[in-house]
Amino acid sequence: MILVAGEALIDLLPVPGGQHRFDARPGGAPFNVAVGLARLGQRTSFLGRVSADTFGQLLRQDLADAGVDLSMVVPAPETTTLGVAALDADGKAAYTFYANGTADWQWAEPEVPQELPADTRALYVGGLALRLLPGAAVLEELMRRARRQGNVLVFFDPNVRGGFDFTTAAERTRVERQLQLAHVVKASEDDIALLYPGRDWREIAAAWQEMTSGLIVVTLGANGAYARSAGGMETTVPAVPTDLVDTVGAGDAFAAALLDGLVSAMPFDSGPAGLQRIPVDVTQRLLERACASAAFTCGRAGAGSADARALEDMLRRVPELRPAEAAHPQLPGGSPRSGASSDG
Repeated sequence: MILVAGEALIDLLPVPGGQHRFDARPGGAPFNVAVGLARLGQRTSFLGRVSADTFGQLLRQDLADAGVDLSMVVPAPETTTLGVAALDADGKAAYTFYANGTADWQWAEPEVPQELPADTRALYVGGLALRLLPGAAVLEELMRRARRQGNVLVFFDPNVRGGFDFTTAAERTRVERQLQLAHVVKASEDDIALLYPGRDWREIAAAWQEMTSGLIVVTLGANGAYARSAGGMETTVPAVPTDLVDTVGAGDAFAAALLDGLVSAMPFDSGPAGLQRIPVDVTQRLLERACASAAFTCGRAGAGSADARALEDMLRRVPELRPAEAAHPQLPGGSPRSGASSDG
């Protein structure tokens, strides 16, 4: 079982051609990852504070429809968080959040398990829930307990965003503290640019790898994805072409497919040590699969992710979709139109 912890909120996305109209879509990085994992066939449980309001009922229903286990969802009396999106010409979203006093951030220690269920193979944590107090401290302690438990792979996506009194120094300190509790870190080049202005993402990936001794993955938008594993082995794969609609949820679709692939590739009951047994060529294939998952999501409005069959169909089409010069897995490729962004 994979446990996903964090926020479940509502994205208000502008309706194309509809002046002053917005489409309400379930969202939040952890919510999207939980749905994505379940659609790929992973037994998944969601640990989140979900409101009893109308939007909260919608979020619960979408999780249930995807096959996500709701037994660890905490009923919250507060209202649902709203994120209002503005899309630029490349389909990338910038958000304004209505989050003061809302359900996602009000964690209390008794609402979180002191020990993860015995059949938990991985814990995904990420998004704003690990930044906004008071709940961020509670979820960070959950990461620490999972790390101490020893048999659970901890997957961390910082998903850095401005707003909420953002300062580079404070956010960098927070992320560097939390990534040391993880075995896998997935970040976008945009995340790194916000945390380390003017520095090269590859340099930061190397520094993070030394801090964690685990797997560091950086999504590069239209240039694909990069991984640095234990021992400093590096792998880069190109993006998968798609007809871009928007990039909402693309990074979450990437994360879900990557975590699904890692758990499937690791020997059962190997725990985090199983990461070291995944060969570089397998890591490369997992990155390609994650890029295909991001491309699927970029090809439709909102954060909808592929199920297992749709993802395999996408992968079968990759050789015919990719231009010949991008066929080699070590070369970045794509363009703002044809290469799916996996940022976010």
